[in-house]
Amino acid sequence: MSFWVEFFKYVAILTYLVWGFVVALETVLVMAGSPFAIEWVRKRYTLKFFMFEIYLFYPMILLGYLFLEVIPWLLNKNEKPAKFDIANTIYKVFKEECDKCAQEEEKEKKDSL
Repeated sequence: MSFWVEFFKYVAILTYLVWGFVVALETVLVMAGSPFAIEWVRKRYTLKFFMFEIYLFYPMILLGYLFLEVIPWLLNKNEKPAKFDIANTIYKVFKEECDKCAQEEEKEKKDSL
């Protein structure tokens, strides 16, 4: 029984690390403004699912940002690192959905007054 517990524990950890690396890479590319990455995320995710994955893999995104933006900048390989801004990253990919949500929130505020 102990073997299977350890096996599934390692499978869960490795799955988190590998999938987290993928999500971190695509998120950092979107932060940097890559049109290909923005289109790729737009095709494969919905707004809610992308936000869920960002929340789930936030530590991996921070590590990816550190290794792909900050360290090269410190070594003078980059001019300036992309700004770490999750809200702006989500807005870059899902402009229409974010604008629609903002309009609905404004409408709800007006209706409640």
